[in-house]
Amino acid sequence: MKVWIFQTGEPLQIDPIGLRPMRAMNLSNTLIEQGHEVVLWSSNFDHFSKTHRFKREREIQYSKNLKIKLIPSRGYNSNVGISRLIDHIDLALNLKRMLKTQLPPDVAFIGYPPIEAPWIIARWLKKHNVPFLIDVKDAWPELFVRAFPGRFQRIIKIMFIPQSMMMKKVFQMADGISAPTQDFLDWCLQKIPREQNSYDRVTPITAPDSIIPQEELKKAEVWLDELNIKDSGIFRVCYVGSMTKSLNFSPIVEAAKYLPIEFVIAGNGSSYETTITQCKHLSNIKFLGWIDRAQINRLYARSNLMIAPYINSFDFQLNITNKFYDAMSNGKPFITCLSGAITKVMNENNIGIKYDGDQISNLTEVLATIIDDRNSLIKLGNNARHLYQQQYTSNEVYLELVRDLYELYKYDS
Repeated sequence: MKVWIFQTGEPLQIDPIGLRPMRAMNLSNTLIEQGHEVVLWSSNFDHFSKTHRFKREREIQYSKNLKIKLIPSRGYNSNVGISRLIDHIDLALNLKRMLKTQLPPDVAFIGYPPIEAPWIIARWLKKHNVPFLIDVKDAWPELFVRAFPGRFQRIIKIMFIPQSMMMKKVFQMADGISAPTQDFLDWCLQKIPREQNSYDRVTPITAPDSIIPQEELKKAEVWLDELNIKDSGIFRVCYVGSMTKSLNFSPIVEAAKYLPIEFVIAGNGSSYETTITQCKHLSNIKFLGWIDRAQINRLYARSNLMIAPYINSFDFQLNITNKFYDAMSNGKPFITCLSGAITKVMNENNIGIKYDGDQISNLTEVLATIIDDRNSLIKLGNNARHLYQQQYTSNEVYLELVRDLYELYKYDS
């Protein structure tokens, strides 16, 4: 089976070692392991480093069964802003040009967003009678509209009418829709609208479990010891991930003032310096910056609880981010203020704790009730690990996705 994958804004096999594999790499690697041929379409612009991988478009025969096609675009300096929207239009126009010389695949898996490029490739695939799934991971363009104060949303919604029309058309053309959660899939289907069919599916955003050499783990333990983040029995709560404006650390600051708890925050991003300034007067909040996989593994092992201090916004209510899967895979319970998809999973499987993010003191109150009940936390963590092994291992998630793509190909043939 010859498969096309289109995904932008993700690490690729040609990128530096150590980056977290996401949808494009996980699916392409699984397809190749099953003997299929893959052409992976992506942007020449690297979303994470904000640099171009090469000076111009490039086609790379990475292995016998994997070809990577890099589409040129102008790039952008910020994840939010007009320059990124212009980059996506440029990407779509260059993709349209490149498609003119291509032979069609047997089946395709198209990542959304961005908006314009999937619209271009979806129309091309339909013209050549190629079945495809659209993989929706962000609620564009609705997120753009919701980002503005209510009095401006009507104007912004009108501005994004072309993108909304493209979105609906792509969803309608797709043979099936893939989404990270059932809530997200329902949102997609409401946009068309239509009932769920046999090719619509939930594809969790999980990553392969990495085998970490013992030598790396020992070095990570020594490193944490030197930072006085020891396995000493202190109640420790950790966050590992990007530091962005989608996080609210104010409840953590409040809790650190009054509770004998150590908070460890690992990661980098646009809000890193601001958050450090906010916490500089508190010795029980520690910042590690970016850390590697061995250091993450040991930090989880020395923590009682993982916190996900996301703002309880529309997009996070639909989704389950990789931070929750990381906690589950490490056998750790989590505490979050999010409602929606993750709350359903949490309540049904008893794997986490909820706090009210709208009340700054509520995290303090909730943590105060569980500090001395570590057996309950261990039970929550065991439940989380069991759930992960049963439903969310990357191997099973992507093998099932490959099977679905093959069924779609056979049905259409």
